[in-house]
Amino acid sequence: MCQLNKSKSKEARCDKDRLKYSLAVSLTAAVITGLILFFLIGHGDSSSAHLAITAFIVMVGTAITFFILWTGRVNLLRMVTFIGMDGLIFTIALSLEHEVNRGSILLTSQALNNNSAPICPITIPFVAVPYFIEGKMIFPSPVTSLFAVLFMWLGLVLILGRGWCGWICFFGWMDQFFASLLKKPIIPLENSPKWAKLFPYAFMLFLILVSAVLLIPIFCAYMCPLRIIYDPPGVTTTFQWITALIFVTGGLIFLVIGPLLTKKRLFCSFICPLMPANSIIGVINPFKVKIDTNLCKKCGLCIKNCELFAINEESLAMGKTTIECAKCGKCMDKCPAGAIDYKLMFTDQRIRLYFIPLAIIFNLLIVSGFVWMIVQYLTTGEIGSIP
Repeated sequence: MCQLNKSKSKEARCDKDRLKYSLAVSLTAAVITGLILFFLIGHGDSSSAHLAITAFIVMVGTAITFFILWTGRVNLLRMVTFIGMDGLIFTIALSLEHEVNRGSILLTSQALNNNSAPICPITIPFVAVPYFIEGKMIFPSPVTSLFAVLFMWLGLVLILGRGWCGWICFFGWMDQFFASLLKKPIIPLENSPKWAKLFPYAFMLFLILVSAVLLIPIFCAYMCPLRIIYDPPGVTTTFQWITALIFVTGGLIFLVIGPLLTKKRLFCSFICPLMPANSIIGVINPFKVKIDTNLCKKCGLCIKNCELFAINEESLAMGKTTIECAKCGKCMDKCPAGAIDYKLMFTDQRIRLYFIPLAIIFNLLIVSGFVWMIVQYLTTGEIGSIP
């Protein structure tokens, strides 16, 4: 029996080894990633502060790329960049920017009247459509900010697909963090009903239509649970108290308590208005997560552990995830057969070696701007604006 168990353990290790790259390949890819980050971030400014930021970003990008490729494990190190770098650093930079440039983290009437509220990518579907159809900018930001965020988001989604939600998004870190705290869910949720999978698409269409008719960003103004942290409203009237209560309740349910109890990213799965756009546009991106049905042991661990309900029995049988997959790599890490990996669309060609460096480069390229804002504040007391 002991020999049998040892044999099975050795076989499992061999199965997982197919996701690893050699030391030489991993190191080469990591060095190339670091060099690209150096040239993208380090040019143009020779100050000691900028060089220090560049060195920090290059070291982080090089190390994470190397260890993901060499160990074959994606999700834990992805969360270092997604939660620690992208989420935490962005939140600190945004809060400091609000404190310095408008005197408060609260979204005041003065900020609204001055059209100085920073626009976030989540608003794109229901802000861009009214602008292009009716020529009305319904969000209190300059039109240039809309185009800057729109082109950044669209370019990254065309390249990474819904990998935006697993590697880039400034706001997805919240439900990701709480969904990752417990080892096992208190309320197990493996599959979502079909109506729940379709709800975000209907919700996005509803927000687009209502916003286009009323010329109000209704989600931002009255629904967004992210406003428990980002741009919380100044509360002076009964109506503002009611909307604040909606923000707090939604935040607790979909960003904190729900993800903590279920180990699922509930906001990103069912509420985020940008998710359907990411999923639909992401269909044409070249990087796919595929399952080798010849290697699959039908254990169901991928379905059980997917935080976004992006694998079900039907998709598993077809050897793929659904279009809602955020390419986080958790299913790959959990699969005992090593049957799941990043592959080129329409082929079975493994492309982990290309996807991982690209995702890390894009993540850290954005993060470097937020790091610079924080350093600028610490050294000068001033800080630049976020679009």
